[in-house]
This record gives sequence, C-alpha cells and structure tokens, in this order.
Amino acid sequence: MYYALSLLFICFILYAFIGWICEVVYCSILERKITNRGFLIGPYCPIYGVGALFIVMFLLPFTSDAPVVFLLGVVFTSSLEYITSWGMEKIFHAKWWDYSNKKYNINGRVCLLNSFFFGIMSLALMYFIYPFVQGIITSFSALWIQIIATITAVFFLCDVVESTHETLVFNKKLVSIYDATTEFKDSLKDKGISTAHEFAAKIQELKDGTLADAIDSAQSKVQELKDSTLAEAMDSAQNLVIYLVNRINETRKINRYAHKRIMKAFPGMSHHNFQSSLEIYKAILTKNKTKNNPDSNQKSVNKYFF
Repeated sequence: MYYALSLLFICFILYAFIGWICEVVYCSILERKITNRGFLIGPYCPIYGVGALFIVMFLLPFTSDAPVVFLLGVVFTSSLEYITSWGMEKIFHAKWWDYSNKKYNINGRVCLLNSFFFGIMSLALMYFIYPFVQGIITSFSALWIQIIATITAVFFLCDVVESTHETLVFNKKLVSIYDATTEFKDSLKDKGISTAHEFAAKIQELKDGTLADAIDSAQSKVQELKDSTLAEAMDSAQNLVIYLVNRINETRKINRYAHKRIMKAFPGMSHHNFQSSLEIYKAILTKNKTKNNPDSNQKSVNKYFF
C-alpha cells in the first residue's frame, strides 16, 4: 500500500516539475524575462501534477486515437484550471489569474487559447512524457521509490504550509494598508474633501491656476496654499506614504521576499476586497529596490491611490 502511494506521489511530483518548467518557459518568452511561476516556493506546479495524473488515468485507453486524446485533454485540463481558480479565489479572496482580456474566456478563469495549448500538452504527455516518467520510475527499486517519496513529501508539505502561511500574512498586510488609507480618506473628509480623487483634482486645479476666481496673483495663490486645509491634506498624504513605507519595512525581510515572489508569479492577480491596497503594496515593494527613495515611493502611492 505504501509503495503504491509512494509511486503515485513520485509521478505527481515529476509531472508537477515538468509542468513548472513549461509554465516558466512559456511565461518567460511572453514577458521576455525569466519568470518564476507557481503558488509554491519549490520548482513544481501542483495543478499540473494533478492534471497529468487524471489525464493518464482516464486517457490511457484512448492513446490509439490522438484526436480523442486532444479533445478530452482540453476538457479535463480546462475544468481543472477553472475549479482551481474558483477554489483559490474562495479561500484567499483573490483572483490569481485573469483571462478576461482574451477572446472566448469563461469568467476570466479559462480561455480558448490556453485550453488549446493544454490539449497539445495532453498529447505530449500521453505520447512522450508519460513513457519518459515511467522509464525513470522503473529504474529505481521499490525501496528507493519509498525513500525518495518520503523525503520529497516532507519538503513538499513544508512548502505547502509555508506558502499558505505567507499568503495569509500577505492578506493581513493588505488589510493594514487598507486601514491606513481609510484613515487618510477620513482625514480628507474632515478637511472638506470627500474623496482622494477630489483631493488630487483640487491640487491639479491649483497647479493650473483654476482653483478659484479669488486667486488673483501668484503670490496670493502661494499664501492661500500655505494657510489652507488643502496644504494640511498634502502633508497628510506625505505622512501616509512615510507611514506605509515604514510599516512595510517593518515586515520581516523573508516575508517581503515571499510577497514579491507571489506578485511576480501572478502579475494579473486582483483582490476582491483590497485591490487598491494590493496596487499600493506592489508599487512600494517595487520602488523599495531603489533604496527607499521617498520621492519614488510618493509617486507610487499617488499613481494607485489618487
């Protein structure tokens, strides 16, 4: 029994690893840079491992008919991708990938182009990868299969626990940013500015010289700005940026690295409750590469918050 489970797990890991390689190569070509994809830290994508096992299990009797393998592969893999997207969205309240901008998509979770490639990969799996994996497995004794599976399973489970933990910490950080920006919006309302966009608009109006007919000269504009609540709001905005940067820098370095990895792995990620916080966090983490330049961080927050 343990040998059978070990054999199944080894197949799962090998397929997940091969799937990770395909995902990295495909996305790196599209983005013209090396892109490490996947929810987990290690070099494997479980969705490919699970998908490959199901395809092998159900399509092995149809290997004599390539078109059937292709069509069933499209159905199985697309269904798995849709279910995985839906499940992760329900658990983490975030949409990890979105194909809404591609033709013939279903709720942005699956699209025809990707499904076509999955069909091609199903053919490659059944006629090339499956025999290759079987050849690797049969080269090891039953004892070594169980030893390798046990060691790999320990690392894999640790990876799942740590990656899930980091994702939950990531969500907590978004909540923290949301609280800070909400407090800032409330302070704007106290100053007679109902929204942050209105705040930005008033600043732009002031720059364009159209804030009020009462502003007759450049000197009076400067003096009124110094004395107005708008100036206080601008100070609050600067304080908000400093506060957010400090709060993010308080996060453990390993957490910041993990959060950068998550956002790079899923550049199309969107959050149901804290989308603006996600954009702010992403911008500040990116700009922090430039030695925490205050002006750079200010522009980052302005871009996504205002």
